[in-house]
This record gives sequence, C-alpha cells and structure tokens, in this order.
Amino acid sequence: MINTQQQKQTANNLRKQGRLDEALPLYKELYKSSNKDKFDAAGYIHCLRKLNQYEEAIKIAQEGEEQYSDFSWFRNEIIWTYIGQLKIRGTTDSFNTILPLAKKILELNPDDLQRNTTVLSVLKKAKELKKWGLACDWVDIINPDSLDKSPIVLGKRTTNWSNYLIWHHHKIRCLIHQNKYSQAIQLVNNIIDEASHVSKYFKVLEAHAYELMGEPNNSIQILNGLCRQKNVDWWVVHQLANVLNNSKGEKEKALENMYKAASLCFKIESIVTLLQDISLLCKDLGRMEECYYHILLCKLVRDKKEWVVKEEVEQLLKEASTVLHYDYRHLKFKEVLQKCHTYWVNSNQKISKNKEEIEKTNKLKKALKGTIFQLKQDKPFCFIKAESESYFCYKSEIKEEVANGTEVLFDVVPSFDKKKQQKSFKAVNIIVL
Repeated sequence: MINTQQQKQTANNLRKQGRLDEALPLYKELYKSSNKDKFDAAGYIHCLRKLNQYEEAIKIAQEGEEQYSDFSWFRNEIIWTYIGQLKIRGTTDSFNTILPLAKKILELNPDDLQRNTTVLSVLKKAKELKKWGLACDWVDIINPDSLDKSPIVLGKRTTNWSNYLIWHHHKIRCLIHQNKYSQAIQLVNNIIDEASHVSKYFKVLEAHAYELMGEPNNSIQILNGLCRQKNVDWWVVHQLANVLNNSKGEKEKALENMYKAASLCFKIESIVTLLQDISLLCKDLGRMEECYYHILLCKLVRDKKEWVVKEEVEQLLKEASTVLHYDYRHLKFKEVLQKCHTYWVNSNQKISKNKEEIEKTNKLKKALKGTIFQLKQDKPFCFIKAESESYFCYKSEIKEEVANGTEVLFDVVPSFDKKKQQKSFKAVNIIVL
C-alpha cells in the first residue's frame, strides 16, 4: 500500500505524462481525503476539465475558489474551467447565462490569452444573435496587439482566420452599428493586406458602410468587383441586390441578382431570408406568381426544418394566394422548389444572353472609313460620319490638320454620353487619308 505522499507523486507524474484517465482517480481520492491541499485540488480540476468532465470541474472550482484562489495554478485551472463551460454554453444557452460567467472570468484577473478567449466567445454569441450593442460593450476589452496572428487550426485543418482578424471583423461591425462609417472603412483599409485570404468578408463590410453613409455607388462598385470573382458566394450577390433595390431603386436588376444568388446556394435552408426578399420584390414588380412560389418555398423550408414561420411570411402567402386564387395546400416541397428553380435558371439564361449582346455591341470596331463634320474652332471635339452612323471625336485624337469633309480612317470604342446619360461610342486612332 502506498502512502499519501507517494500517491501525490504518482498522480502528478501521470498527469505530466498526459495519462489523465489514470491520474484522475488518484487525484479524486486525494481531494476527498482530509489531508487534501491546494495541489490536489488543482490537479483534480485539471484532469476533470481536460477530460471534458465540466459538471464536476465546475463544482470543484466553486468549492475551492475562496480557499485556493490565491494559488496561481488553481486560479488558472478555475479560469480555464469557466472558459470551457462558456464555450459549451455558447452553443446552446442565452446571454442570461453566458454573460454572468464571462464577467466572473474577468473578475479572476485572467491573463491576455484567457481574457481574449473569453471576450471573443462573447462576441461570437453576440454576432450569432445580432446583439451589436452588446458587442460594442465588449469589443474594446481586448487589446488587438495582444492577439495571436497565426491561423487557427481546427483538427487537422488550418483556417484562413486568426484571432487578430476575427477581432478586427467584430470591431468593424461595431463601428458600423455605432454609425462610425468612415472609421469602419479606414479600419478595413488598414487590415485588408493582412486579410488577403478572407478579404471578401471585410470588403462586404466596407460596401455596407458606404451604403449606409449614402454612397451606394461605391458600395456597388465593391460588390460588383467581388461578384466578378471566380466562385462568388451567394450572400455577396444577395447583398449587391439589396443595395440595388434599397439605395438605387433598380428593382429589375436587383431581382436578377437575387435569382442568381439563389441559384448559387446548394443548401435551401440557408436562403430563407433571400426567398422572402425575392417575394417582396416580385410583389413590388407586380409579378405575383413568382412572389407566390417563393414565399411558399420560404414557408415550406421553415416547416421542414421545424422553424417558426414568421407572421409576415404567412400574411404575404395569404395575400398572393388570394390574388391568384391558388390553393397551396396540395403542393409538395419538391414541386415548389422546382418551380422556383425554373425562375432562377430562366433569369440566368436571360442575363447571359444580354451579356453576349452587349459584348457583341461593344466590341471594338476597327479601320472604319468616314469624313469629319461639325468641326468648330471653339470646340475641343468634332464628329466623324461613317455610312449611317456618326461618332464623337476629340480633336486631340487627330494628329494632322483637318477640315469639315476630310476623309479619315479610325477605330471605334465604347464610351459614355454625359449629356444624354447613356452608353455611346467614340472615334480613336484617327488617320487622315
């Protein structure tokens, strides 16, 4: 039979070797004995939390907090135990249980790593629940210079995110919530070079800030750039559609982009909000059948996932059904999904056809023959007539002396008529014949 001191030494050696399953019963026996000390308590709670036995670990933490909190090892184990519990509760519990636990951790004077882990857990939950005001209260508890910039590893997979980048993403969201749009945009510009692999997540926030500060053209320019990238995400296209609809009033173009967004997503449950947005936009455009099928699909997805069906969804479905005299009760999920999918495909085909026509129209025309006209001394431009068309031309494009009626050879490129506010063409590379 080994004595207490030998048992302490054996338990300690097993713990250091990572043999926690063997060390745990020894520590438990030591902790339950009348001769327990702070090392037994610290070793016991360490094994419990490492083996994910948080219910018992929390109990030991609460029992020993007052007695052993001055002992740095035990206090450190208490903090990590509470952090482990915080992460578990963060996936299921409300803020009513999460916040008191997070505050308790901060009261224990955690080190930078523990503080940062705690605050980032709170910010993650705030983002999930869209509690931006609460996020604003917590985000500046962290000093970003204390955050790790190395990529986070999940299992065997290395992500493109670091805690440093995650904090900046939260901070930019908070600045937008506080209507500090210029500061948010500046912070995006400051961090973007370090966030090259996840830059789209920062660029969409920059676009959102521009939209909210009344500069939708800048927002659209950013989002169009993202949408031109290979493998664009559906939610980026959805955001572009919302800007076109809400800030520019370009409803038809917005709907085209919403249909494109829907076709890009492979999980129908991910786009219930998009389906509702499509329905509202179709209603505004008087396209009630499209409105009907999309709001019905939204409802059916929610029913299938056993999610709450919002009152506004029920009301819009009832309104569309009444207008069309449709009875949706006999329709099955797959039928409705197929109907909506047809709308998406047809819209995408229409967009592709229009693009081809535009590209054909905008294609560079070379070596056209024409004559100069409307050449005036006091104007910096003139026109060139070729067959039944006339083309704008800057005098600076003509390298020789010309007069009205002079024959020239020229190329044509796309341009924009500011006076008429429409696409046009202009003459370049002019050679006098």
